[in-house]
Amino acid sequence: MLFVQIGREWARLLPPGPSDRSESAERAIREALAAAASGGLAAHVKARGPELSRHLPRLVERARTDALDDRRDVGELGEVLAAFGYLSTEAQAAGHFLVGYAQRSLGEGARHFELARLAYRDLGRPVPERLSALAAEASRLEPKSDRSARGLTEAFGALAAADRDCSDRVAPGVRQFLLVLQVTRDLMAGGAPPAGMPAVTGDDLHTLRSAMVAALDRPERVALLARWIQSLRGLPADSTEELDSMVHLLGEVHEPEPRIHLLRDLIAHGDRRPGTTSRLAKSLTDVGRWGEAKAVLVARVGDRPGPEHLELVQLLAMLCITTQDPDASAWTAELRALGGDLPESAMPPPSQIAGSAGPVPQVRFEDGTLTIDPSLAGQGQNAIAAQLRAAMVRGLPREEGARLLADIARKEPELYPQVMALLRPDARPRSTAEEHLARAEGLFARRSYREAVSAYQQALAADPNLEYAHLGLGDAYYMLGDFHAAAAHFTESIAIRPTPQAYRFLGDALLKGRDDRRRAKECYEQALALDPEYGGARAALAHLERRSR
Repeated sequence: MLFVQIGREWARLLPPGPSDRSESAERAIREALAAAASGGLAAHVKARGPELSRHLPRLVERARTDALDDRRDVGELGEVLAAFGYLSTEAQAAGHFLVGYAQRSLGEGARHFELARLAYRDLGRPVPERLSALAAEASRLEPKSDRSARGLTEAFGALAAADRDCSDRVAPGVRQFLLVLQVTRDLMAGGAPPAGMPAVTGDDLHTLRSAMVAALDRPERVALLARWIQSLRGLPADSTEELDSMVHLLGEVHEPEPRIHLLRDLIAHGDRRPGTTSRLAKSLTDVGRWGEAKAVLVARVGDRPGPEHLELVQLLAMLCITTQDPDASAWTAELRALGGDLPESAMPPPSQIAGSAGPVPQVRFEDGTLTIDPSLAGQGQNAIAAQLRAAMVRGLPREEGARLLADIARKEPELYPQVMALLRPDARPRSTAEEHLARAEGLFARRSYREAVSAYQQALAADPNLEYAHLGLGDAYYMLGDFHAAAAHFTESIAIRPTPQAYRFLGDALLKGRDDRRRAKECYEQALALDPEYGGARAALAHLERRSR
């Protein structure tokens, strides 16, 4: 509500622009917006700047009409205008305002609103300057302190001093925003959800969700808060729509504990969807709670799994294989009895499927000589290849073995899990790059993201093609809010080996950094093409489609 009101007031301050809708003007604008969407705006402005500069008044007019119509998908239009800041401070100010206005995630728009404020100050335009300052304060969400409320109140007072009529029109949005902040602080302090609130808009709800996630020190309260937001939306008590949105948001910001609490609450309230159970199991494995993940899956599947449990049985079999659980062979057999199978990349060695306590090496490589167990001949080409490569990794000097293992991961991903299963933990050599990678992963898990960036960079300095280092570095940049750098490293990871996770993460970065819904949608769809059971990509795509309606 508040941002929409600020956008309308900003648009009212712009004088109506030219009505030039000639084909040449429209074509030039379309091409510039397409360049912004594809990340090629700088090159486009360099090549076509003089031609496009003639249409700046038309661009500003389009921005004015979009804001008056409450449209917020104006980020690319803002980027184009800001790119011409060297020609027009007015265009620069409008551009930064629009980029900030287009940001749906609170916190990301503050910098652009602040740049707009400075530009309007230089232009001697006090009202748009103070509107930009008000928007910047609303974007600096700090629900654990009173800074947000204090800053917003001061900015509103400055606007009122400059233009009383404008401030009167914005006042309802400011009051609603302050109310949402106060409710959030009360809830975070352990208070009970209020019995009711004035009518809330989509922006208000987004503010409430973002504030809660930012301030959630007590993960066990997340279900209570999500159900309260659900009641504000007027959804039925048995609806899962709001809770699903919160599960997705918590996944985006990598908050596993509240996500686990919320998924457990859904199941406790009768949610029998396989996707909810699989998301809970995967969230548990993300924090190393493998035993709990297995227990959740076994409890849901029961003693007599049926076709409706196929997805969960597959996940259970893969989890057991990953942890070398003795039940792996039994769950693999159950999966096949249901007509399913493991993804090729997760196929266990035949010795494990047969029900042995663990994979048995049948090839040795010592002093340059291979010794092969004759029984290996009947186990199939993939099993033989995995045994040979595992023997080479074990028998080579440490650094050479580590390089060979990294090559297998890149060039033969379908064999890599089998090779890893054949290597005892103490026989799996770690290269210098992998040691840096392990340190980086530990730092990331402790939320020391800046230190993790340095460790990931050291891993890539040792091995520029280390796929997981690019993926982790992108994730660390994402958590620091540098979405362009994040997208670059997710793209590098995909170039080395396309994976569903890398495509999903790239989609998230494009959405956060540019609000590029078209390209984000393509990434989520590509992730699902590689793994149709990837719940994270499916949820992200569904969330994006709801936003685009």
